[in-house]
Order: sequence, then C-alpha cells, then structure tokens
Amino acid sequence: MLQGDINVHLREAVSQAFAKSSISIELILGASVTKVTPDSVTYEQNGQTLTIETNTTIWSAGTATNPLIENLAISPENRTKNGSLKVLPTLQLPEFPEVFAAGDCTMLSSDPLPATAQVAYQQGKAIAHNLNAMIKGHSLTPAQVKLRGSMMKLGIEKSVANIFDRFEVTGHSVHLIREGTYLQLLPTPIHDFKVTTNWIVDEIFHRHSQ
Repeated sequence: MLQGDINVHLREAVSQAFAKSSISIELILGASVTKVTPDSVTYEQNGQTLTIETNTTIWSAGTATNPLIENLAISPENRTKNGSLKVLPTLQLPEFPEVFAAGDCTMLSSDPLPATAQVAYQQGKAIAHNLNAMIKGHSLTPAQVKLRGSMMKLGIEKSVANIFDRFEVTGHSVHLIREGTYLQLLPTPIHDFKVTTNWIVDEIFHRHSQ
C-alpha cells in the first residue's frame, strides 16, 4: 500500500494474511519503482538500485494524469502538484463554474478524499443534483461524501475490510460481503444477474480452485 493510502490501517491484517498464505509472497517495503520493462522491474531501496527479473508484472500503484485532464485550459494554481483539478465544495471548477468534475482526477482542497469508486459514485450523484438545481435557478449544495470503509481481496475466497472505520474483519465472510457490495454498484440488472450466476456456480462447485 502506498504511503498515505486510505487502506494504510489494514497493513497489519494484510501482512498477516500473506504470511499464512500457501503461496510464498515476498514483501519489498520502503522501495520506489523507477523502471518497468517487459521482463524486469527496477526499484530503489535504502539508496541502492536493484532489478528483479519478471515473467509477469501487474501494476496496481496508481496511474498518471489522463491527457484529457492535462490538456484542459486550467491555470497551475487550480491544479495539484500531480495535475489533478482543484474543485469547489460543489464540485465546480473555480475558473469555469459551469463545469463540474469528480473522481480521481479532482482534489477538494478543504476536505481531501481518497481516489476510490465509492467517492466517485457519491460525487456523481451530487453533480446530478447540482446540475438540476442550476437549470432551475436554485442554490447549489456542497457534495456530501460518507466513507463506508474499504475492502480488498487477498486471494481466492479471502478478503479484508475496514467497515465504517470501526471494525476490521478478514476471511471468507468478508469475501461474501465484498461480493454483495460489488453487486450493489453494478449499473444494470442484467449485469447483476450474470455476475450473481457466475458467483453462485463458483461457490457451489469451487470452479475457481480447479
């Protein structure tokens, strides 16, 4: 997990789960990746530059700013140091109040939020509400985002979660909670049906472990 990540408080639970895993997992901590090639990863750690030969590299440490966002005519003072757009509490762009922005391409200076799907979903609803208010000539409302916690997979049928920043849980039960939460966020009933059917088959026949 990256420094400052919303899931930092789950580090200990994740480390313990990896230690108990039947598959050998080596954690390289306090390192910064400097180069990725088709067959290697180079990183710096404690002042040394090291290279690991790889067959497969899966990158999950974030992405660069999208070119669409980079090329917008927004002044530097209304951007963060990594190029994200600063927005008002109503999610409007300060220089273009008729334009709204949300998700991981934005930063609310007064209350920074993690770049996660649950934040983007809630901000999207807030923007829809404010667009409707703007059309009708009503006052706009600051976006209210309530973090419900965080969940992540740790392998087949195992997950770890922090629920409402109060309860930390791990194991198969969290795996089921995560799947149920995922279903709530799917866009259409047909997506719900397809995913639910596949998961039921997996749970009954353990297809994923064959």
